[in-house]
Amino acid sequence: MSRIQRLPDHVIDRIAAGEVVERPASVVKELLENSLDAGAGSIHVTLRNGGKTRIVIDDDGLGMTADEALLAVERHATSKLRDADDLEAIRTFGFRGEALSSIAAVSVFQLRTQAGEDPGVELNLRGGELESRRDSPGTRGTRIQVDRLFFNVPARRKFLRADATELAHVVRLVTRAALARHDVRFRLEHGNQTLLDAPATSSAGERLEQVFGRSRARKMLPVELESDGVRVHGFAGRPVDALPRRDSQHVYVNGRVVTDRMIGHAIHAAYEETMPRGRHPALVLFVDVDPQLVDVNVHPQKTEVRFRASQQIHETIRHAIRSALRHEAAVPQLEELRPGAAAATLTYLERREEGDRSSEAAAPWSTREAAALPSPATSSPLLDHAVAADAPDGGSAMPLGQYLESYIVAQDREGILLVDQHAAHERVLFEKYLADAEDDAVEVQALMFPQTVELAPDEHAFLMSELDEFRRLGFQVEPFGGTAIRIAAIPAVAGGSDPVELIRELLGEAEQARNTTRDTRALRRSLITTAACHAAIKVHYPLSRPAMQRLLDDLFRVENPTTCPHGRPALFRLSLEEIERAFRRR
Repeated sequence: MSRIQRLPDHVIDRIAAGEVVERPASVVKELLENSLDAGAGSIHVTLRNGGKTRIVIDDDGLGMTADEALLAVERHATSKLRDADDLEAIRTFGFRGEALSSIAAVSVFQLRTQAGEDPGVELNLRGGELESRRDSPGTRGTRIQVDRLFFNVPARRKFLRADATELAHVVRLVTRAALARHDVRFRLEHGNQTLLDAPATSSAGERLEQVFGRSRARKMLPVELESDGVRVHGFAGRPVDALPRRDSQHVYVNGRVVTDRMIGHAIHAAYEETMPRGRHPALVLFVDVDPQLVDVNVHPQKTEVRFRASQQIHETIRHAIRSALRHEAAVPQLEELRPGAAAATLTYLERREEGDRSSEAAAPWSTREAAALPSPATSSPLLDHAVAADAPDGGSAMPLGQYLESYIVAQDREGILLVDQHAAHERVLFEKYLADAEDDAVEVQALMFPQTVELAPDEHAFLMSELDEFRRLGFQVEPFGGTAIRIAAIPAVAGGSDPVELIRELLGEAEQARNTTRDTRALRRSLITTAACHAAIKVHYPLSRPAMQRLLDDLFRVENPTTCPHGRPALFRLSLEEIERAFRRR
């Protein structure tokens, strides 16, 4: 007897079900996608026990004839492909032709459907076997009921989580579908409770408010960019509203929810240095590309994709989000520095607090910056109110004074701005230093007396391995016997820093960065962040009015003026509306 035999159909069905049906949310996903492919304008989802005992999906789509319904529950039967060429440009959600048969194979399954004027039909299956068929006249559309999921696969059923956990997965899935299709009504019920009821709307922004709530939705920034046939649009959360988890990020490629490492990297690149580590922005992002440039036939559950122009798409996404973050609405209101929002800054504050206390009074502007600035004001800046009649640069902020010689108080067209002078200057220096480094144009400052420093063996080995990058950043460093090095010059931007202290701190930062990634660009940004922090003016440092104006002008010319490179807030706005409300003028 041959050791290789063809598996029985019922075993094949259960294997296929294992690839497609993982939990109740998997069932809902496949059925929702079928409803959308059928042109449904309204989809109603009903669950019991998190979907473990019952899932019902009712839609008003095209429906099926009796013959089509019988074919639909067979393996690899689909209306969405005709030949192999169609796999090169898939425009529907479903295409494998295995969803209904796989779901029916592990459940008690009922399908009711009607197409046009044809009489409706009802099919009842148990474990994939057809038990009955009867006429069932009704309205156009399809209703699928899935009871007792995994009743015949007890091992798989044991792996299901608590009802609340399974329900949470379904809620997330339906929410994502609703965000993708604002033109469709979605209703989700669990037992006798309505969890989501989102009527069809005329815009994605209205749907965002239905799902996230008006207050949260209106804080998100619109994203819109089209380049070389790639369109990126949606909404990006502000850095100040970032969360310690990624479950508020919803990414779609041609309307399909995906999890893609390249897109994730582009999002991170767009937000890097605008928020502390471990925080993640809310995001609803749509990427529309030619279907021939994306392969969705990578994963059985169709959650992963492969792009044929990945670098172009990466850069379009990064530029789209960065453009949105530069929008004026990205400046947070002062009232948003509440415990929930302030938590976004704690990681950095706690990490830097001790170091800042010891250095904040000692490190002024770099030598080059200080020479270019007027002397600090001798009178109290808050008592000297005179400002120019017209805002400089067509509407940028104008300083009113300095509070505690640490925070600049300014005004713009929207209200009063409070600016952390250290964080603001750090951001300005960071972006200039980074741009110069990437153009190989870093200005250096020679040390009057070159300094020699003895490094630990691991520090020396690491520095030698990254010596080219350090030199590119303006550090003229060379081996000096054993594990010693000689420092002849440092970048001019850090001219006021202690060279030995700066090198040691950069080495620690660089080793940590290298342990995280092999990306040279990420290492460069990490080093520049640390150097900019060293060079920036500290708190308790007086500034003249022209110096404050210069810093504000420079800040509003950079890409991300709202945070320092570590992600700590650089400024907040107290809006005119808030001021008038406080004085009861509204």
